Amino acid sequence: MISRFDHAVIAVRDLDAAIARFRHLGFDVHPGGRHTGLGTYNAIIRFGLDYLELLSVADREEAIAGGTSGQTLVALFDQRDGGLVGYALATSDIEADAERFRQTGLEAVGPFPMERLRPDGRLLSWRLLVPSGVSWLRPWPFLIQWDIPDDERLTWERPGNHPNGTTGVVGISIAVTDLERGLHLYERQLGLAVQAQDEVPELAARRARFQLGEFAIDLLAPTGDGPVQQALEQDGEHPFEVVLQVRDLDETRRYLEQSGVALEPAPAWSGLLIAPDQAFGARLTLVPARS
Repeated sequence: MISRFDHAVIAVRDLDAAIARFRHLGFDVHPGGRHTGLGTYNAIIRFGLDYLELLSVADREEAIAGGTSGQTLVALFDQRDGGLVGYALATSDIEADAERFRQTGLEAVGPFPMERLRPDGRLLSWRLLVPSGVSWLRPWPFLIQWDIPDDERLTWERPGNHPNGTTGVVGISIAVTDLERGLHLYERQLGLAVQAQDEVPELAARRARFQLGEFAIDLLAPTGDGPVQQALEQDGEHPFEVVLQVRDLDETRRYLEQSGVALEPAPAWSGLLIAPDQAFGARLTLVPARS
């Protein structure tokens, strides 16, 4: 059973440069370790159980040999520095989710085990369920069930102290070509309930919103030329934007402006957008804490 948002994945061609860049943006970033047998390694920006993952390729040949996900990353890095490529939802019963996928005709790979060797020598392990066997640059999430209890895992990887005031991930937007097809995927196959549908003129898009606790998942389908249509033309259906909550938006603005970070008004949100070229191509929207 899907229980909550777990993490969003930002692919970065140069992990060391990305760590430095995201620290400049005011995030507390820590090396995460290497994924066994997949040729990839990461850094973690942790808020609580939710986090951002900066994912890169450590060994090109191993990543290519590791399967479609690694091949997708290599192909992306051959073209540009990176971008927002995927996200994970946590589940408490990944086997039941796999059975629901089978019953609703959603092809998936898994559940299968994965592990990450941390810099301190400890091994984190989990299981994944991946629709169509591809995690990156697709309109769906992949599902994760951790082998280590949440409380214990947070003693291994403690939530960061973020100078920019970010407290958590509160939403993600997905660019889709067909809203009705996206609704079918998220409602019938993922088992989530749509909360609202409306128009977002600032993005030239129709929107369907799903709510998972306090976390919002927005499907965005273009109604004309605009940011969503442009994103689809570049990468097809994929995660478009991640939304981060900050303690005080004015304080965050001052901090980032003093650091020389370019900010824009966030379309469709009462917040700020960090220029994607300053975040390895990822759209990061900052919104104030709910009162």
